[in-house]
Amino acid sequence: MMYGKSRPRVTMQQGDLKLQRRVLFILCAVLLIAVIVLTVSVIRASVYRSQAQTQFRQRMIGAAASAVDEVNRMSGIATSSTSARLSRVRQYIYSAEQMNLMSVALSGEGERLAPAELFSALYTDLDTFEAATQAATSSTLDIRAQLLDHLTQLQTALAE
Repeated sequence: MMYGKSRPRVTMQQGDLKLQRRVLFILCAVLLIAVIVLTVSVIRASVYRSQAQTQFRQRMIGAAASAVDEVNRMSGIATSSTSARLSRVRQYIYSAEQMNLMSVALSGEGERLAPAELFSALYTDLDTFEAATQAATSSTLDIRAQLLDHLTQLQTALAE
């Protein structure tokens, strides 16, 4: 065993210390730039998502208002224009539902603008209205009122 020999001392030279500080400074600068770029990207994505949600909501409100206008133009009895009006109402509802689904796809289930059950009720109303129109045996006032009620619920859900 060698007790008498001492280990050589490792010393840093002044140049090595400066090099380490430069490397550390560069790493910190790169990390800071990466954090800034990531923050800007997150903010932009958030703004985009918010703008998309606003646009979906506005278009859904427009579709619901157009559907209400079409239903209001219908009379209590089936006429030759009732089927065409029902088709347009169905298109407006379908359009609103698709925008609702795009909102969910973009931002997740928590960002659903209107409940899916409301669209199911609207489609049921339209099917019932269409069947009553084709049978032409009874007044469509009750079905029309129910359809208007569900459209109003859609408008209320979108206004929140």
